[in-house]
Amino acid sequence: MATATATMNTSMMTVPDNSGAVAAPNNSTALATTSGSAGAAAPATGLSTWQTVGMSETLRQVINQPSVRRVLPLIVMLIVLVMFALTYAWMSATPYRPVMPGLQEADQQAAYESLKTADFKPKIDPATGQLTVPSDRFHEARIFLASQGLPKAGATGLDGLKDQSSMTTSQFMEQVKVNAAMEQELARSIMQIGSVQSARVHLATPKQSVFVRDRTPPKASVVLAPYPGRAVSASQVQAIVHLVSSSVPYLTPDHVTVVDNVGKLMTESATEQKLGLTSAQEQHKQQMEEVYRNRILQILTPMVGEANVRSQVNLSLDFTQTESTTEDFDNRDKGPRTRSEVLAEDRAALRSAEGIPGSLANTPPPTPTTSNATGVDANKGQSESNSTLSSRSTRNFELDRTVRHVRNASGGVMKVSVAVIVNERPVPPPAEGVAVDPNAPKSVPYTPQELEQMQQVVRGVVGFDSARGDNVTVVPARFEAPAPLESMPWYLENTVQSSLSSALIAISFIVFMMIVVRPIMRSITAAKAQADEEKAKAAAMADGELSAEDMRMIQIGEGESLEEIKAKLKPKKSSISIDMLDTANTYDDKVALIRMLVAEDSGRVANVLKGMIKVS
Repeated sequence: MATATATMNTSMMTVPDNSGAVAAPNNSTALATTSGSAGAAAPATGLSTWQTVGMSETLRQVINQPSVRRVLPLIVMLIVLVMFALTYAWMSATPYRPVMPGLQEADQQAAYESLKTADFKPKIDPATGQLTVPSDRFHEARIFLASQGLPKAGATGLDGLKDQSSMTTSQFMEQVKVNAAMEQELARSIMQIGSVQSARVHLATPKQSVFVRDRTPPKASVVLAPYPGRAVSASQVQAIVHLVSSSVPYLTPDHVTVVDNVGKLMTESATEQKLGLTSAQEQHKQQMEEVYRNRILQILTPMVGEANVRSQVNLSLDFTQTESTTEDFDNRDKGPRTRSEVLAEDRAALRSAEGIPGSLANTPPPTPTTSNATGVDANKGQSESNSTLSSRSTRNFELDRTVRHVRNASGGVMKVSVAVIVNERPVPPPAEGVAVDPNAPKSVPYTPQELEQMQQVVRGVVGFDSARGDNVTVVPARFEAPAPLESMPWYLENTVQSSLSSALIAISFIVFMMIVVRPIMRSITAAKAQADEEKAKAAAMADGELSAEDMRMIQIGEGESLEEIKAKLKPKKSSISIDMLDTANTYDDKVALIRMLVAEDSGRVANVLKGMIKVS
């Protein structure tokens, strides 16, 4: 392109004749030469850029077609816009998040159809196969699936044993299947807890012996995975332990172990002591200290201000458990009392032999007439002899007795230690017109009387007892101002980050257009203009309007149309008439004529002088 321009800018001119036309002795030869140069220059300049990028001959022929050249800039612009639109869409794509990891295929299909119907725009992750939804609608999608009753549990747990036949299954395999079903059922029950995302249960149930003393207790272990940002509390762990132990025969809570997903042991034996205290005792101690601390803050806050008091309480609690049994007799000194008395007396008497011998065998014995009083019955008048008397007496006594079984309550307060720090009062503002001393103190300390009053108030709140060694300390101090919160730098905010990414994309688009597209378009446009110029020159030479030397003098401006080029190629009529060329003019007229010739067409004058020099 630069070579062609330099050639066109060279001042070459032929000698004008009397008619003012340009001498063209061999127009056909000039036309052939010009046409050949135009045909050779167009491919060399128009396709030089395309050849550097390795385009094939077929593609070059397609691009050289006039119709393709006309729409080629629009095609390039459209391709560039599509490329940057795709890049921007990829950079600003909505992030997706798995809605419910671990869904079964049936539940996943049902959830996908439900979310698609509700316009949640769900997708299936091709890498993991999980159902994903846009991150900004994650919680909304979970709530929607829960309202639809999804996911629905499949044939797991004990339900999976319904369709299995036991005709060809051994007893061991049946036990294994029952244990697996129990583990799945327990895991499903544990997952009903709100903070548990997933759970796995392992049961170790040995075969029990028929003898009670030879039975081996079963054991269980549970692995929990809480939801992100949540934690399983100690009460929930205890609930899980008792849930598992109550679901398996002969399983005690001490044989259940709970571990979280990072390997932390979450269970603690009831008999295990931590630094001399069980977990329940340590929790009770912390709760009592918190109660005392809140009391101190509530009583001192109205006096010194809400943020001007700090307190800490340390309690020494007695968790010793004592049981005693006491049995007391006759506490009221009333002496023994008769509880029961038994008196027994036996008497036996023999009558003398009287009457007719042998008659005793024929008559029954008479009714006995004996009584407690000894002697002969007066009514009968009969005498007795050989009598025997025996008596027994038993008397039981009882004393008053009191049996007491005493179990002292644990957790009693043995000692209380309280430390309170009170912020000093700020200096009141100076009166109007009074200068502020920069060396003046910033705060006013409390007086000893005020500190004594605060100490007495705190002692009354915590139940101070000097006999057990309680200690209460109130100290004034100057609180430092809290450090200001460090805000996020402006360049790290989401809005700024998104704006920067959009600006980078726009700048990249502009740079790409200026560095790549613009040179290509200029090359294509210049090649097209040069081809049109060569065609116009060839047409002008064919018509005999201009010579080849005049055509080299024509400069083609960027963006000029074909009509403008033809207007340049038309010969200009000379403004010097034939009368002015009369040789009879004066010297001054001839000098003026030469100046007019030079001003009108200096190139031709230079060409005439050049010819005169060659002739001479």
